[in-house]
Amino acid sequence: MAGSANLDFFAVEEDQEAILSFLFSQTDVRVFEAYSEFGTDLREFRTTEEVSAAYPLGIDLHGNGHAVLLKLWSPSVMEQLSIRRIALNPESCNGHTFRYCIDGGGLMQLYFGGVCERVVTLSHFGHQSQVRAEKWDVDQGVKWPVLKKLSNRIVYHIRKRLGVAKVPGRPVLAKAYELAKSGYALKLATQTPWEYELQ
Repeated sequence: MAGSANLDFFAVEEDQEAILSFLFSQTDVRVFEAYSEFGTDLREFRTTEEVSAAYPLGIDLHGNGHAVLLKLWSPSVMEQLSIRRIALNPESCNGHTFRYCIDGGGLMQLYFGGVCERVVTLSHFGHQSQVRAEKWDVDQGVKWPVLKKLSNRIVYHIRKRLGVAKVPGRPVLAKAYELAKSGYALKLATQTPWEYELQ
């Protein structure tokens, strides 16, 4: 059974662009926003430039490590692309009644943090395990060996090819490393009372 792949790492704008460029040029994944804006269709991004036009890559405005929330769908992992409409309470969503998300047990998550004040917040890549997907009954149609192989490639690229330093268990990518060396703190979020020390 394929286990879950989870990799936390530190990356800023150029690092994040390098990850996206790899995904678009070297894998078959299609990149979507995790949730649409209220009242609009879910966006798919076909190039790194489209992602950077939609989000301020490398900047974490709220300092919580969730500045950019992307979902990755691979047609070799899941043949069916499932987009679900979510009902909203208009009283708490400025009158909006719906938004969309992409669904499926074989999706991968790519969450970008970035710079907030003098802090670089954590980024994350991962997907759920077959065991967890079966427990939640979302495992149908997922080719788990293919997902494992693809996610291993992505993790290897981030960790070994783009990572230039590390903190315990987490690679630090090149531009994030430059900022860390110049005095920026590496943290889970700006509110986190402690910071990671470069090894």
